[in-house]
Amino acid sequence: MINTAMASQPDGAVLSVPDFPENRTSHDFLLGGAVTLKQPLDGYRAAVDAVLLAAAVSVAGHRDCQILDVGSAVGSVGLCVARRLEAARVTGVELQDDLYALFCRNVVENGFVGRVTPVQGDINNRDLPLVAESFDQVISNPPYYAGGTRPSNESRATAHQEGSADLAVWIGFCLKMVRQKGRITLVHRADHLDRIIGLLYGRAGDMTVYPIWSKASADAPLRVIVSARKGVSSPLKMRRGLVLHDEAGQYLPETDQLLRQPASLPGF
Repeated sequence: MINTAMASQPDGAVLSVPDFPENRTSHDFLLGGAVTLKQPLDGYRAAVDAVLLAAAVSVAGHRDCQILDVGSAVGSVGLCVARRLEAARVTGVELQDDLYALFCRNVVENGFVGRVTPVQGDINNRDLPLVAESFDQVISNPPYYAGGTRPSNESRATAHQEGSADLAVWIGFCLKMVRQKGRITLVHRADHLDRIIGLLYGRAGDMTVYPIWSKASADAPLRVIVSARKGVSSPLKMRRGLVLHDEAGQYLPETDQLLRQPASLPGF
């Protein structure tokens, strides 16, 4: 049985917070301390990808922009979006009990009760309490690996490997949830770009492909951010992207600035 506590904000918003053992968590920070983050000591842990995905979100011209984060884990992407963009209202859906519990804790610790709403559930479940085409934007960091040997840690395996919801299901759910002409934005492995474009083809356009390079000397990008609008057929745009490290493996100044303070990716 999971113990819960209630947290509230001065405006009356209330969030039920499941318990998670303190001795199994680390207390970390993103955006130079602007976002606090409780994470499992052993299991899924937020990476640079989360911050870069959040930096690719824009809400220009929107008030109370409704954003859905699919596969939110401990909430790192949505929390970074909410910290940077005051107009954003973020809902995050997460399957795993432990990650969902920490997501709720992180919402409270960052003072976002009422602005960031955790939802627990499986995107394959038709009873998931989300309404189709009700979000202005949908963002996601889907599992990167289609199969193979699963990591020994079950939480990490579930977060990183495709299960009953493969990439096609994941992208299909994102498209289902976003309104017509709304935007979906994904971060994924660059060598799966062909799969992503194929799954979006004919369903979303005005597509931006933004490669993330480990080093300038790399033969191929490591990650790619893909952003597209549902029901739009404008041509694809390829950006120059971002190089993370110098040849010695240290973050370049532009990357370091993105990781240390709320900012948007160039071109977004």
